[in-house]
Amino acid sequence: MNKRFYLILLVLIVILNRRLLVAQEPDRAYFSADSTTSLIGEPFELVLHLHVPQNVQIALPDFTKSLSPLMVENVGSLKLIQQLNDTSVEYEVPLQVVLWRVGTYSTPALTVSYQLTGATAINLSVETLQFQVASSLDEHDLSLHPFKPLINLPYFPIWEVIPFIVMVVGIAIFLVRKRLTPAHKRTTALDTSMLTGHPDAVYALNVLRQIGESNPNPLLIYAQVSDCLRNYLAKRYSLPTLDLTTNELVDVLNEKAFLTDEHQQRLGDMLKRADLVKFARVVPKQAAAQQITSVASQWIQSVEQAKVEQPS
Repeated sequence: MNKRFYLILLVLIVILNRRLLVAQEPDRAYFSADSTTSLIGEPFELVLHLHVPQNVQIALPDFTKSLSPLMVENVGSLKLIQQLNDTSVEYEVPLQVVLWRVGTYSTPALTVSYQLTGATAINLSVETLQFQVASSLDEHDLSLHPFKPLINLPYFPIWEVIPFIVMVVGIAIFLVRKRLTPAHKRTTALDTSMLTGHPDAVYALNVLRQIGESNPNPLLIYAQVSDCLRNYLAKRYSLPTLDLTTNELVDVLNEKAFLTDEHQQRLGDMLKRADLVKFARVVPKQAAAQQITSVASQWIQSVEQAKVEQPS
């Protein structure tokens, strides 16, 4: 009788102890992977396992920032996998990761916290897992593998690109027209502003207007403007301007005192620029060539205005 009693008591103690051990199974967090050896740049799946009490709130870390040198490409959702016992359950979080350096690596120190309702949060350290990245590719593997992380270039739909291109082209056309309009306005105004005056001046202005309207190449514009100014001076002041160099012409004008110092200076500048184009073959821009006709017209009008205002 006593033996049977002790035997039953022993069985009850064993069953109770086992239940206590199961109930007191420690909480656990660890990683597993479909493979702990991979090639450089080859994605593989890493799974975080959590053995925690049921009905808890779990706070996961930011895996994209906390798993270096592992590069996290995708983070799955937290899933309840199974009931471990009466009080514990298992959760999983799938991650897609990749390594971009050869060598041996371990998952960094990581902490996951969970909290029962009305209780203090508990931090759970994640067990590390080691990986091996081969130093060379398999010579029998003919598939292409990336060597560095891919660069994600921004994508813009065509319906967004077309309005942007139209806007840029419109702004460019507006700026070009704005830059060319002042020179055109100056030339037009100067060509039509002096309808009366000394016949030689009116004739020279008409010639300059024709030069601007004919719009020949820049080399020809400079040569024609220079000839027009020399012809104007030859007729207006009876000077052999066509037989003189620019420096000789300026010296003669200075000696005769036909023009003011300012007018002589401006004339010398225009003729010297024309000489550079005619003899040194300096190719001017089209806008500069159109501008010299305007400057020459202004100069003739200024000279004639000065003569009118000059006291007798």
